[in-house]
Amino acid sequence: MIKENIIKEKYSLVDWSLTLKNISNDLWFKPFREGSWGTADVIAHFISWDKFLIEKRIYFLLREKDFPKTNVTGESINQEASKYARSGISKEDLISEFIYVRKNLVTQLGNVKPEKFDQPCPGKKHITLCEYFVGMIDHDLKHKEQIETHIKKYS
Repeated sequence: MIKENIIKEKYSLVDWSLTLKNISNDLWFKPFREGSWGTADVIAHFISWDKFLIEKRIYFLLREKDFPKTNVTGESINQEASKYARSGISKEDLISEFIYVRKNLVTQLGNVKPEKFDQPCPGKKHITLCEYFVGMIDHDLKHKEQIETHIKKYS
């Protein structure tokens, strides 16, 4: 996958997320299964991970530096995201925030030199930067499918 396709794929969730404004608030928060996340949690999860990518990955890529070591765990990011989704923020505001942050991510990705995508990922020499972002896209699409399946189940 080339840089332009990575950007296109990351951006594709912006238009899709707008369709989520049409679901009921009950369905917005309804867990996919007992003890699981709901759609609101996943959208907040996207926001949290996009911010992580902007601040802890792309920022350093643009400065030709290795990714920093971080004490933040995936689990802690996910817990905070779920807490935020259920903090009282409205569905419309959460979706708007996701769109704002995702557009920022895409803009920042656009600033990364195309040749960087074929090089080893800084601090993760076993994969290229392209492979790193393809993994992030696959993760996005897994959650998108999860949400779509959930909505169809209750529509």
